[in-house]
Amino acid sequence: MTAGNDGARSRAPDPARASRGRGRRIRLTALALAGSIALATLLTLPVLLEPGQRFRIPLAGDVSERDYESPADVSIVDPEATQALVREAAEGTAAVYDFDLGRARQLEELLAAGFTAARERLPQEDPTEEAGETPVAAFRAALGERDAIPDAAIEQLALTEFADRDRFLTVQLLRSVAPRMIVREAEEFGRRFDKRGVVVRELGSDVDQPLESRAAVLALPEALELLDEAAGRLLAEEPPEKRDALRSLAAGLISPNLDYNLRASEERSRTAEQGVQPVTITLRQGEVIVRRGDRVTPRHVLLLEGIREQQTFSRRLEIPIGVALLLALLFRIVWRFGSSGFRRFRREVRDATFLVSALLASALATLVAVFLCDAVAQTPFFAPLVEQSPDLQYFAIPVAAATMLVRLVHNSETAVLFALVISVTTGFQMQADLGYAAYTLAGSLMAAIGAARVTRRGALLRAGLRVSSANMVAILALHLLGGEIVPLALLVSLGLGLLAGLVSGVVVSGIAPVVESLFSYTTDIRLLELANRENSLLRELELSAPGTYHHSMMVGHLAEMAAEAIGANALEAKVAGYYHDIGKLRRPQFFIENVPLHHGENRHEKLSPSMSARIIQAHVKDGAEIAESNRLAAPILRGIRQHHGTSVIRFFYEKARRLADPDKGAEVAEHDYRYPGPKPQTREAGILMLADSVEAASRALADNNPARVRQLVQRIINNYFRDGQLDECSLTLRDLHAIARTFSDTLGAIRHGRIDYPEPSEADGREAEPPDDEGVVEWIEPRRAGRSEPPAAERPDALKRLGLP
Repeated sequence: MTAGNDGARSRAPDPARASRGRGRRIRLTALALAGSIALATLLTLPVLLEPGQRFRIPLAGDVSERDYESPADVSIVDPEATQALVREAAEGTAAVYDFDLGRARQLEELLAAGFTAARERLPQEDPTEEAGETPVAAFRAALGERDAIPDAAIEQLALTEFADRDRFLTVQLLRSVAPRMIVREAEEFGRRFDKRGVVVRELGSDVDQPLESRAAVLALPEALELLDEAAGRLLAEEPPEKRDALRSLAAGLISPNLDYNLRASEERSRTAEQGVQPVTITLRQGEVIVRRGDRVTPRHVLLLEGIREQQTFSRRLEIPIGVALLLALLFRIVWRFGSSGFRRFRREVRDATFLVSALLASALATLVAVFLCDAVAQTPFFAPLVEQSPDLQYFAIPVAAATMLVRLVHNSETAVLFALVISVTTGFQMQADLGYAAYTLAGSLMAAIGAARVTRRGALLRAGLRVSSANMVAILALHLLGGEIVPLALLVSLGLGLLAGLVSGVVVSGIAPVVESLFSYTTDIRLLELANRENSLLRELELSAPGTYHHSMMVGHLAEMAAEAIGANALEAKVAGYYHDIGKLRRPQFFIENVPLHHGENRHEKLSPSMSARIIQAHVKDGAEIAESNRLAAPILRGIRQHHGTSVIRFFYEKARRLADPDKGAEVAEHDYRYPGPKPQTREAGILMLADSVEAASRALADNNPARVRQLVQRIINNYFRDGQLDECSLTLRDLHAIARTFSDTLGAIRHGRIDYPEPSEADGREAEPPDDEGVVEWIEPRRAGRSEPPAAERPDALKRLGLP
């Protein structure tokens, strides 16, 4: 095949196309950035909400599974040592006692008031005055509720009519003891003094005076003993009755004047606690805290928890930012690699949106699944197994479902790249577990294999079983790599891997129709449904435009063979061929293949070339409208719109040029006779364009020998190539050569020649009349000897029976 003289031509850049390309790149970049940020947020959400999720802190007594190093220069507070200092400071704070220094003066005033009230109630010389309160009662009332003063002592004072000498002696007794500090709970005071020390604060003053000596404070019994000593000195000359009465009166007035101030003591303790500086442990960046294989001690746990707690929200925010940058770089590299390395890699914004959405949905589902698996791991059955084989519960997560879904609506190259990316993201979600990343990759690749050609919904369940097998092999390998194998834990892990594969198939079966609807994807299942020739639209085409119908069936067959030859989607090409000309349903009588159905009348003979061209052009627009109204799949609609590209309707264009009168200035514009396009954008649409033209042109061949067919095919493909109709699809010259060979072979098989069957003859050599059931026969069975033939007169005349002359 040759490309003609224009094969090396250079075309002027299309500004509109360049603008669309820039807009597409901008949208893809924005999508990559937004997807990276959203995915990084999902992957690092546990870190943002709980800093301890960045790495798992082992328990004291465990054997460390890895090296733990300090991520930066940090100072970690030792809470136990700090708390010990706080307790020491609190316990070392002096207890505060309030000293009522004015209590002695108050007692003297109280005693004076009592003597005065009693003397006022002494009997008077005037007998007419009514008797009132007794002096004893008045004295007790003036002193208040003091049960410690016996009535006998007061009655002894009444005998001397509450003399001033008695008051003076009692005051002297009080002054020997009352000004001293007297405490109520002497033992507790002693403990506080010995352990913490004591400060004395006079009531009404904020000045604290440290108590230097324990002897400066008297217990109440000691104060009474001191009072007895003073009574012995001051009342030595008094009668015993008087001495006992005055001593009892003074003893009843003595009470503790030094009280513990709980509130002030606690305030001093809090002040002391707040003044304690935390005890810190300083670590340098990269300093090893605990090495792999070492026994974890409480100190190691303390340091690891300290590092975790120092990760503030602003510092933890650095983690998702870093992850987002890595993901954006990964997306860019994968997208560029797919675009440049795989011809079938889809580069549209819709496809990128779907892939990013699949990653986000998978990450979100995995996040929820991890939460549920952790809850299940706390149940009585799983808790011992998880302790023996950590993280086995995560084998139940059906991560491979995302790759299975991608392969269902995309090609294998895209599915492989997606599997690599999702294994990285899932491994990150599992605490950077390389083993789980490998487990995810194995299941995802098997999912891509199982969903390669899904022609029935049940095939997804079989794909799920294949995923289960890969999961179980990967789980067995991980357990072997882990060292000691716990049989029950291994069996449970294998069961969870089996469950994950089956769930993947079920999940994809359920959400595949939703994805088809949201992203306008077409699966092989949908294409097979449309390929059913009992479809109402195909039945209508067969009845209303049988010529177009048979032409479409042949185009579908040619397109399928050609697509298989170059590795394109053969099913899509075939079904697009079935429906590519449904626009002719609107006006079937204007298309040559349907003319015999309409009494052989060619409607275009009465129309101008321009009008005929408009009618022919309209079948593309009409077909797109019919496809949209019948909700046909997107590839079918694309094939209808692109199967003529922007090619010229050559017959009517040449006719118009012949009819144009150059002398009158009549010019025929070629663009008026071109289809509206667009040009084919995919390999399948390009194949459909070529198959349509080749099949139609082959019907006009008078000689169907292979050389003529091959020449016709090459001429049509070369014409389209020179016209630039194949510029926007990814068909290569090698593909075009393969398509040409396939078209030639297929048309040669379809339009094969037949032998010229001889007419039957009688035994005497005379030509026999044809039998009445002769038609298209492959061979004629020779008559057997002795077989009688009815006379000609008895056989009905076939031509007359068919109504022909």
